[in-house]
Amino acid sequence: MPQIKRSLLVTFAFAVALTVVSAAPPASAHDIGRLLHDGGDLPEVRRLARLHRELHVLLDRYEALEARAGRAWLEATQVAREVAGAERASEAAEARLEERIRTAYQVGPAGQLEALLGAPSITDLALIAEYLSRTVAVDDSSLGEALIAEAVVTARRGRAEGARAGVEARLDRLRSMLALLQAKVDEVTELAERAHLGAEIAEQQARVAAAVARSGSWDRGVIGYGEDQRHLLALLGPTGGRTCDTPEGLVETGQAFEGYASWYGWEFGGQPTATGAIFDPRLFTAANRWLPFGTFLRVRHGDRCAIVLINDRGPFGREERVIDLSQASAEYLGVGVSWVHAEILLPSESIGA
Repeated sequence: MPQIKRSLLVTFAFAVALTVVSAAPPASAHDIGRLLHDGGDLPEVRRLARLHRELHVLLDRYEALEARAGRAWLEATQVAREVAGAERASEAAEARLEERIRTAYQVGPAGQLEALLGAPSITDLALIAEYLSRTVAVDDSSLGEALIAEAVVTARRGRAEGARAGVEARLDRLRSMLALLQAKVDEVTELAERAHLGAEIAEQQARVAAAVARSGSWDRGVIGYGEDQRHLLALLGPTGGRTCDTPEGLVETGQAFEGYASWYGWEFGGQPTATGAIFDPRLFTAANRWLPFGTFLRVRHGDRCAIVLINDRGPFGREERVIDLSQASAEYLGVGVSWVHAEILLPSESIGA
């Protein structure tokens, strides 16, 4: 089993905060003026006011970049799905070409002549000739179809790689800006405490805390794009996730959240998830907007529980929905669009690594 990154635990802690921390509105110019008015010409207060404004501008820039990164992530996921569709079309075209080549080889010129000579009537002869021309002849169109399909796959794979690289560049910039935000807010907090003005910076502290929490949405946790996830799915245990017990290899965190669960099924079957894994609605997996990939949830509904692996992003469009379950796990729980209680579990190696 690959080594699970220790950083998952830290990312998880940030992500959990998203369920309880909401971004506060920016401090107004009036608030900044009041800092100066209350503190007069004290150097520390003037410095606090300056840093307060700088942090404000940085937060606005960060949130704008975060929004663009989110759109880029969704675009990259869509391109990955287009690649999967092109690959299926290419495989089908190649299979048709191989079948024609195989049939032409098996029948051969002698077989074709025998079939034509054995026709009982002119009508049958015409039908046999048409069949042979369509199924036995390896014409330019079948070969061209296969070549075009393969070219489409190559082009879309290149586009997908470029999209993923673009997302990673945005995420790297976000991480750098987030580190700067945290350093700034630490400095502002220290100055505010000295000046007994802690209440004045509470809104900015909340905005930075929310930004840190949302960072879990962009980090892939322990799952790299396209990485084999069988070692993680094995942690669902012998029941495949159909249990209220904590499977061996997972540990409880004591953290939980509630909200509406929805589900998705075969209409997305065979398409890539946000981690690059092909979605199989028969597996106990789920999508969530903020938890790091590789997190597990014990989802309770009524008297049943399901352990699911977070390996996709969603649900989108309905903020009250906190999790999108695979069809199998939703059917096991009896979930349509239903209120659920979700407890967060982590692989034990992420604690002890």
